[in-house]
Amino acid sequence: MAMRPLLIALVAAQQAGGYTSAGLAGGAAATGMALSAPWWSRALPRFGDRAVLITSGPLFLAAQLALAVSHGPLPVIGAAALSGLCTPPVSSSLRSMLPHLTASGDPARAYAVNAVTNETVYIASPLWVSGWVTLVGPAAALVASALTGAVALAAGIALTPALPRRSAAAGPSLAAMPAVRTLGGAYLAYWICMGAMWVLLPAFAAHAGAPQQAGLLVALWSAGSLAGGLALAIRTPRGARRDRYLWLLGVLAVTSLPLALPGTVAAMAVAIVLFGVALAPWLATSDHLAAVIAGRRSGELYGWLTTAGQIGSATGAALAGPLGYRYGGGPAFLLVTAALGAALTIAFTRRHTLPRGSAPEP
Repeated sequence: MAMRPLLIALVAAQQAGGYTSAGLAGGAAATGMALSAPWWSRALPRFGDRAVLITSGPLFLAAQLALAVSHGPLPVIGAAALSGLCTPPVSSSLRSMLPHLTASGDPARAYAVNAVTNETVYIASPLWVSGWVTLVGPAAALVASALTGAVALAAGIALTPALPRRSAAAGPSLAAMPAVRTLGGAYLAYWICMGAMWVLLPAFAAHAGAPQQAGLLVALWSAGSLAGGLALAIRTPRGARRDRYLWLLGVLAVTSLPLALPGTVAAMAVAIVLFGVALAPWLATSDHLAAVIAGRRSGELYGWLTTAGQIGSATGAALAGPLGYRYGGGPAFLLVTAALGAALTIAFTRRHTLPRGSAPEP
């Protein structure tokens, strides 16, 4: 799924008439995922992780294969939307299971390892896609990726221990919980930053006269995040989780400021690695906080956070488009700082709603 946005863009550009259709197809997939993520995640504790993944996995594979053979704007956009709707809640399932799989009872390192694994996938995915596209073209690359993902999902389901169903406890809706609103607001603002970055990095590379280096900058960004995540996984986190969440978010905001300064790819490479270092640790801490806040309903909360992420990413990309076109880099990256500043403001002013300890909310 980490490769899906790039694959959809490439397939739609080739089979639906250009990058306008590619943008619409990508938006359709994101919208579908935003709509279905809470539903799939809410089904996890009700029907069990295995049942939900066994149901959604084949549907997702079928949608991806349908996209690969679709031609024309409407069929391609429709298949992309269907793939978004059928996206298996793999991330929600894994993150909600981590506290049950950790022998020590403190899953902080497990969440860090999960974040590191995600960054490894994001580093490797462009290389995987580029290799297949070069050899056999976008449609075949999508088929190969879909089949590989299906095999990996099947293996994961087979290896997943049969945990008891985490029946949702009666209580107020998640949206009624102050801590959830705090976490959701900060997460939405964070993803505005991320959506902007995916647009601004290619725009900067093109403005610097090296558009082919955009992928390298993304890889270096992920490498910085990978290093930070490894440090968190190796070294036992200290201090209150809420405080760590806040200061890591502050580090992200501060280290985003140098992104507005570079005029060359080499200078941006240094700035982007620095900016990435706090990324995986903050995401790991955010995931852990979500588990503490939602307790047995953590899978559902992760689904809603996925929806917030899709909305924020689309908003950030839309805001960054005109700025990237006008400036290429420089002042355009202040949008990233502004989004992270908003996330920090939300989290800091509402910090009293976030738990300091590890006891789940009722």
